[in-house]
Amino acid sequence: MIACAAALAALLAANTVRAEGGYGGGAAARTLEGHRFQPPVLLEGPFTTSHVGIDTSMGLRVQDGAFATPTAPLRLPLPARDGQTLFLFEERLAVGIAPVRGAEIGARAAFQMTVGGDPASTYFYGGRTGYDVRPHLGFEVLHSEVLGLSVGLRAGLIMAGGVRARPSGLVDAMMREADAAMRDPARIRCLRAGDLGCAFTTFDGAGALRVDERSFGVHARASVAKSFGQHVGMQASFGGEALDTRLHGGPNLDARMAPRAYGASVAASVDLAPIAPVGAMLEAGLERGENRGLDRPNADLLGGAPMAYTTERVAAGVYYTGRDALTLGFVGTYGFTQERRAAGDTTTPRPPARALGGRLAFRYFF
Repeated sequence: MIACAAALAALLAANTVRAEGGYGGGAAARTLEGHRFQPPVLLEGPFTTSHVGIDTSMGLRVQDGAFATPTAPLRLPLPARDGQTLFLFEERLAVGIAPVRGAEIGARAAFQMTVGGDPASTYFYGGRTGYDVRPHLGFEVLHSEVLGLSVGLRAGLIMAGGVRARPSGLVDAMMREADAAMRDPARIRCLRAGDLGCAFTTFDGAGALRVDERSFGVHARASVAKSFGQHVGMQASFGGEALDTRLHGGPNLDARMAPRAYGASVAASVDLAPIAPVGAMLEAGLERGENRGLDRPNADLLGGAPMAYTTERVAAGVYYTGRDALTLGFVGTYGFTQERRAAGDTTTPRPPARALGGRLAFRYFF
């Protein structure tokens, strides 16, 4: 953090010249009619640039009345499962290289951490750490200063994974093992002798506690940007992704599913420079997805994973725009998700989930 702060101070102190119209590297590559576009957080714009960026975000996700109160095995005093509160943390890295005009080779990477925010969520959900890496190729098929218009295409791979620790999974496995032992005379004799190693020879506590997730897939997106003079602009995008996900863990979780998602987003931006080194952006997005191949037993083992969902997101940010090559801003985000869970051969809606967060965004262009 100290190194990042020192580097940022050096960049802010550096003397730069504001980019004029015309296509080139740095700020000019994301400028139309004198309006310099800031990178949105809900979508990828059409511009191809050489850049490096770091975003840090924290937030809270709340879902009320999401689950029925469980029946405690062997009358254990378990917490009521009447909702879910999760703390969210994410660190994003963005890297791009534009070797020629209109083309970009880059990647987006994210490290994610989610932990339960109350006793019930800590017990049933636990905690999760994961990563998401997305190398891509981007092409700006149109960049017209006359029209104030840019159109781009972006596609690439998705490599993601995560590990989740569930205390409820360990307790469930212990109860299953205890039930099996009570039905086996040989294991009962071991219990009477106080030999737990003999009674529970097949018990895997570490395996019962964790859920491993690995995903591989592709993503593609088309985007457009339009300027309305020097101070106002708008960006929009539409795209989707397809994944092949494997889940393994305990107890008895060994599943494969095929998540699919598609969505659209828009972002309106205002840049007051050179009047004042301040800009603002308002964004909105809609995403729909489904977890194909996820059956109800495995969904329950995952803590009520949805079969399908619809998410609406909004974001609003304020940016420092006093340096051509630098983007620095704070963005507030809000998401509203409606999930559908398995219920026999059909799906039923669950209570909605709400997520509120803040993001510190930094990006430097070369």
